[in-house]
Amino acid sequence: MSSVQETSEANKWVTRRQGVIGTITHSVTLCIALFGLVLFLAGFAMQTGVWAAIFAVWGTALVLFGATVYTLLWLQRR
Repeated sequence: MSSVQETSEANKWVTRRQGVIGTITHSVTLCIALFGLVLFLAGFAMQTGVWAAIFAVWGTALVLFGATVYTLLWLQRR
């Protein structure tokens, strides 16, 4: 008796999703970029007012900072 272990398509997506979430949670720069995205979306949802503009500007800055530093570190480690 032999058993063949087959991975289903759903298991592949779960593994890939856990890999992406693990990468984000273990990287400070990607967490900063994710927080920037949340700020940007909050500013977008507000639509009007000073706080909407502040959130959008700070969110954009954090996304650019986090993505740039992560990319530079990734290139340096290659």
